[in-house]
Amino acid sequence: MSQRRNESCACGSGKKYKNCCARPVVEDVESLLRQAWDKHSAGHLPQAAVMYRDALRREAQNVDALYLLSCLLRQQGDLRAALPLAEAALRLQAATPELHFNLALIRQALGDATAALQGFRQALALNPQYVEAANQIALIELQAGNFEQAAASCRHVIASNPDDLSANQNLGIACLSLGRDEEAELAFRAVTRIDPGLVEAHVNLGALLRAAGRVDEAVAALSRALQINPSFPEALINLGIAYKDQDRFVEAEASLARALEIRPDHAEARHNHALMLAMLSDYRQVAAESDAALDLKPDAALIWEQRLYVHSYHPDLSAATIYAEFKRWGDRFPLPETNFTNHDRNPGRRLRVGYVSPDFRRHTSRFFFAPLFAHHDHRELELYAYSNVAREDEFTQQFKGRFDHWRNIRGIDDPAAAQMIRDDRIDILVDCCNHMRDDRLGIFTLKPAPVQVTWLGAAWTTGLPMVDYVLFDPVIAPEGTLTRERIIRLPHFFVAYQPPDDTPEPSPPPCLSKGYISFGYSGRSERLNHRTFKVWGEILARLPNARLILDFGPFADPPTQQYYRRFLAEHGVDSGRVIMRKSANIFEGLADIDILLDCFPHSGGTMLFDALWMGVPALTLAGRPPVGRIGASLMSNLGLPEWIAQTEDDYIARACRFATDRGGLSNLRAGMRQRMAASPVMDGAGFARSVESAYRTIYEAWARA
Repeated sequence: MSQRRNESCACGSGKKYKNCCARPVVEDVESLLRQAWDKHSAGHLPQAAVMYRDALRREAQNVDALYLLSCLLRQQGDLRAALPLAEAALRLQAATPELHFNLALIRQALGDATAALQGFRQALALNPQYVEAANQIALIELQAGNFEQAAASCRHVIASNPDDLSANQNLGIACLSLGRDEEAELAFRAVTRIDPGLVEAHVNLGALLRAAGRVDEAVAALSRALQINPSFPEALINLGIAYKDQDRFVEAEASLARALEIRPDHAEARHNHALMLAMLSDYRQVAAESDAALDLKPDAALIWEQRLYVHSYHPDLSAATIYAEFKRWGDRFPLPETNFTNHDRNPGRRLRVGYVSPDFRRHTSRFFFAPLFAHHDHRELELYAYSNVAREDEFTQQFKGRFDHWRNIRGIDDPAAAQMIRDDRIDILVDCCNHMRDDRLGIFTLKPAPVQVTWLGAAWTTGLPMVDYVLFDPVIAPEGTLTRERIIRLPHFFVAYQPPDDTPEPSPPPCLSKGYISFGYSGRSERLNHRTFKVWGEILARLPNARLILDFGPFADPPTQQYYRRFLAEHGVDSGRVIMRKSANIFEGLADIDILLDCFPHSGGTMLFDALWMGVPALTLAGRPPVGRIGASLMSNLGLPEWIAQTEDDYIARACRFATDRGGLSNLRAGMRQRMAASPVMDGAGFARSVESAYRTIYEAWARA
């Protein structure tokens, strides 16, 4: 987002000479100052400076000369010389708002935001119509993250001047940060009306519309920005992200690559380009692009979030290398000072458990939240939800009924949210997001609860020493699994699954009617890579009549299809036998698939559960723990260990063997739902009891320590 300053004249006061600090002056000095001001206004700064100093030699206490020379020196960047002159002018005439404004500008440029803010406020108090002062207040408050105060200052300006460009621009940014999308949109649209040629305005509007899920409108706004300036990096970056949201991956990568041609040192372009390469399943430059972004901005939270995300899927990095990055991120945060001396250590009482998530909504996490929250024993646990949901929906309302207390922490900063948790006297705080989008791990760095746990989300480590435990199971996390947290291995499975209510009934395997086997994959493209394609290519080579269905958003985009056909062919896949599409209803689309092929070295997630619920067996590879063994744990808990391969060659052999057993596929499909319902995979009550037992155990351990 682009913030705007507002200085309407050379000295920054918004006034012309003689109206700045009007006072009686010696006639020859006044004439000299008028001449100096003419030079100053025309940009002849060295000549003007000589004349201002001449005026001060004639009248050392001349406020106008002190003031205007300080303005000139500030313009030249000589802040140390400008400061005492501005201070001297203010001592002589403290009731003049322009003098406070000028001194505040100098202090702001020197990095003293607190003193600058005080000066701008004093100027505004002396002249409530001082638009420039109100805009500078808004700018400082924005930079400090004080969005409410920034918005108030902008509204103050707009009340008297609705067409003030800076106020509308900065109001939009403040409201966007506060989650007030409607007010932000009105402000940004006002800017595009006031100055239709201002490229930043269209970029900001586009970013807002994209964040609101109105991606088509966002693309239109960002395309307009590029019509104004085809080489504006922020427009290209935001357009690339919008294209990603539309599943137009090839165009997204091209837009980001173009931004990097223009600005190779643009950190946001680098890390988004790394993400897009991963989403195109091409990891050759992902780590290098991510490294470059981090070198440019080592402390940027979003860069770190996306870095850990793409590293988790990287096919050529070891678990140890990936874990080291999570740990490196976690080590950036100092251990907080905590005092739980007065916390109730009675281990037998009803425990207060808080769940933190942005996904209490229409999100795949709901399939795993629902069975746990529905079966928690409220006699044992007092449940608190700390919701970071951006836009609540009908599922949010359903989840609210599962908790004893609901806290909305969206827009509340980490220290304030942590204090809320302390005030609630939470015993165990549970992160349900990990390093996925909109995480609130910053709260956990402050350790507001005596025991902290991570579960679900990215299904690996947070990397934080302040998080005490992670909930896994024996298969997903065998001995030697690398996590910063201590591992709690639940007895059977690390989640319970509850499918949607409106899924169709499973149909017979399509191979019975088509005469050939259809393998399929229905998950995210960043989980695919040269290793999976090589293995899948070999499977198709050994089964000349088989087909492969890739069923996910980007596979329906024509340019992305063309890219994948080339990419698959490079890795030995007969792309003529690959069907690419996006099913409107994935559960109906699964009816066309005989065998789901799991990805590796990172397993699939929800796609495995969806496929199995539709009767489609999933062939998985027990890869690097923990995220490479989700499928292995799932198939073990279903009593189907034969569907777990141990090596890539084993994976190929099993796929070919299962493809020839059509009777076995038919029997499996017919009985899969009953198998799931009778297994730990869908035992919500049993899963809740195991989680509650774990909570009781870890809290007792803390209480005894």
